[in-house]
Amino acid sequence: AEEKARRATEDELRRSLEREERGNALRSSDEANRWYASIVAKIERAWIKPGSARAGVTCIVSVSQVPGGEVTAVRVNSCSIDDAALRQSVENAVYSASPLPPPPNPALFERNLELTFAPQ
Repeated sequence: AEEKARRATEDELRRSLEREERGNALRSSDEANRWYASIVAKIERAWIKPGSARAGVTCIVSVSQVPGGEVTAVRVNSCSIDDAALRQSVENAVYSASPLPPPPNPALFERNLELTFAPQ
């Protein structure tokens, strides 16, 4: 009985690792990269630049969404320049871009995204 329980636990662990590996491969795929780029592009189109925004600005933004792409929370983690107006404008742009584009493959959907916002 002990051996059977041990094998069952090992089998479940193996299946769990395989699912995780498939998910990681999918998230780093070209398909995932295109979806990510479409989200950033939509945010860029919604962005109203403050006067302090200049070329080369980069911000790391955490975004929470629900299935369907509606944004539920935004946090600007960091920006290459320390400017409150810039941070607020990026946050506003993410909310304005809601709903975000859906993934081409439902398995790609992630509730919490970390985006690099680096408009040209």
